[in-house]
Amino acid sequence: MGKKIEVFTAGCPLCKDALALVKQEVCSECEVIERRCSGNECCEPAKNYGIKAVPTVVVDGRITIVGKPTLEQAKKLSA
Repeated sequence: MGKKIEVFTAGCPLCKDALALVKQEVCSECEVIERRCSGNECCEPAKNYGIKAVPTVVVDGRITIVGKPTLEQAKKLSA
């Protein structure tokens, strides 16, 4: 069964790399959603989770990674 994986980004190169890595490494049944925050404005879901930095990865409603994930971390997201 796939997981819901939300990647909170700001559209910067680091965030783009993080999003690409997550998409590359998770299972095909997983749903990967990019949630973009821009400038001083942060999207409502980020506020609800209390996210203060991007990139941040949330799996099934729980903050799992803050910052750019390593390859090993990304591989474990759908485990």
